[in-house]
Amino acid sequence: MTDLLAPLSHDQLLLLHTMAGPYTRTGEWPTWYFVRETLDRQELDADKLMQSLPLLKVPMTTATYGLAWYPLTGYIQDEEKPALTVAAALHVPPLMAIMSQPFLNVLRKLVEIYRAVPLEPNRAVRVTYTAKKIKQALPSLSDQFVARLPEILTHEPPTWGGSKWTEDGEWIRDLGRNVSRYAGINDVKSYVARVTELMPESVVVGAEPVQTGPRLRLPQPVIVRQLPPSVTGFNSEPEESPAPEPQPSALVYVDESLIKELEAKHSTTKWSLNKLIQLLRELNSNYGMENPYACHALLRAILDHVPPVFGANNFEQLASSPPQAWKQTDKDYLRQLKNFKPQGHDALHRQIRESADLIKMGYMPPQAWLDALLRLVIDAL
Repeated sequence: MTDLLAPLSHDQLLLLHTMAGPYTRTGEWPTWYFVRETLDRQELDADKLMQSLPLLKVPMTTATYGLAWYPLTGYIQDEEKPALTVAAALHVPPLMAIMSQPFLNVLRKLVEIYRAVPLEPNRAVRVTYTAKKIKQALPSLSDQFVARLPEILTHEPPTWGGSKWTEDGEWIRDLGRNVSRYAGINDVKSYVARVTELMPESVVVGAEPVQTGPRLRLPQPVIVRQLPPSVTGFNSEPEESPAPEPQPSALVYVDESLIKELEAKHSTTKWSLNKLIQLLRELNSNYGMENPYACHALLRAILDHVPPVFGANNFEQLASSPPQAWKQTDKDYLRQLKNFKPQGHDALHRQIRESADLIKMGYMPPQAWLDALLRLVIDAL
């Protein structure tokens, strides 16, 4: 079976980083001319490298999913702009924060929306969603990412399909039954594992041109009629809606319900919660992938970020002089988190030495300590 998580060759990684570089800076994928010429000057064949990347195939179809998407013809024209997928972030870490993790945040919300639509015994239900509704549900998403979202959704298996466009220029998409199979996904590694599970047939690359899902359709003006709102606030009309299948929960560090409460507070508090929410999402993602140094760094960043909510200048001041109204248990948790900070400092700032470093996943503080702090933050907003 093709393994999208398997290590790539140096040349394959160079291809992915060449494509990702402009995207991380500008939000635009480079032309294939740029990619081909950049690699050609290093005596590498970009076309052969692209076709050498691992691919998974949907059984009984021609649709595939891999680390990159390119046109249906298999031959990429100079002016074409092939894109990397969410899975590519496992090999190109800069894509994690700007594309892959925000996509997973959207995916979780779409699963929630789909499963919350009331079922009716005499008809099926069709659900649609728009950029505006996604932004309302996830206010921490940047406007730049929301602008890229239609293309990203088009290339990912849970949301395959094109966008339609309303007369006022907003895109609208159907939310299909396939999205429900991705419940409980909190990190890219788990996401790729689920994609692999649902697309078990591997592809022999390099034999003939292959396609990687539907091409992005150009915006076309359509008239979108008003549909009755569902309990989620998203539009719905008849379509088949099967009972959802139970899904296992992914390993997380921060309770998802607390993150959702922070998102709900975003529009009512004077504090900007975008950074805090993103730090928590990235902490959960790295915890699921068992990245101890990233987890230590993110936890320390969170501790340094929240004290102003309580009128404190830094976390040491907050932990040493907490509000009198707090319960003793919460005060004890804060003192324990204060004691963690030197450990975070060790992970971030200890310089290279001859002996091995000893930072491991098991050294992370108990999740209950941070959950308690976040509950205090939410109550204070």
